Parts: sequence; structure tokens; C-alpha cells
Amino acid sequence: MNLLKRSGLLLAAVVFITLIMAVGESSADEIPMPVGTGSTQDQNTIQASKYFMSGNTFIQMISSTQVRVTGNTKAYRPVDNIKIDMTLQRWDSASGQWVDVLSLGSATNYSSSIVSLSKEAKVLKKSYYRVWGVHRVMHGGVVEQNTSISTYVFVD
Repeated sequence: MNLLKRSGLLLAAVVFITLIMAVGESSADEIPMPVGTGSTQDQNTIQASKYFMSGNTFIQMISSTQVRVTGNTKAYRPVDNIKIDMTLQRWDSASGQWVDVLSLGSATNYSSSIVSLSKEAKVLKKSYYRVWGVHRVMHGGVVEQNTSISTYVFVD
């Protein structure tokens, strides 16, 4: 019985160590989130948002050399100034990080509760791309800002 307990403990320890080693292994080629299109807002939310409602960025492959990126910023009500800035990023496997490759510009609306921006961009094949957005709402001297990062697409 004692031998059985020791064998069980030894087996459990081996399995535990193997799991830890497997989880710890990663390479610069690995992308840090799942493939797809859509938008995921950053976890940094505004604590006391008076005007800012939401900000989203999206990326979509439209050909083997081109992507369409869109984004929007929404406020709870019309504000003095509402803005979105977007940047296209590519996964650099050598450095293991996303790098900015193209500023997609910005769009601003005045006395509005929404602003949208849509652009198309040429991209390299066999690369991962995503969009990073900065969303800003300004009203009566109050500035509220947040960021969003789209999921990514692989350009075949």
C-alpha cells in the first residue's frame, strides 16, 4: 500500500512537471491571440466615463494583397469633438512583437455622437496583421480616451 502511494505521488509529480514545461515553452513565432476578424476592446476601461461609450477596430482580408480596416468611436450623446486614429500592425516573428507598419489616418466629427473610418491597405503575403485604434471624445473641456485592438488575419 505504501509503495502504491509513493508510485502515485511520483506519477503526479512527473505529470505536473511535464505540464509546467509544456506551458512554459513558446517561441517568437507564436501569435498572442486567436485568429479571426472582429474587435476586442482593451481591458483598460475608463472608470468614470461621462461621454465615451465605445471604440472598436476591425480588420478583414479582401484579397491576397489587401485588407480593409474599419473603426468607430461612439459617445453617449453628441459631443464637441469625437475622433478615431488607426494604425496597421504586422507580427514580427523575429522580435516576437507587433510592429506599426502604416498609419491609416484619423477621422473627426464635431457635434456628433459617432465617427467612423474605413481604409484599404496593401499588405505582404504570409504575414499576420491587426489594427490598433485610439478613440477620443472631447466635450466641455473633458477628454476621455481609450484604445482597441482588433483580432488579426493571416494574409495567405
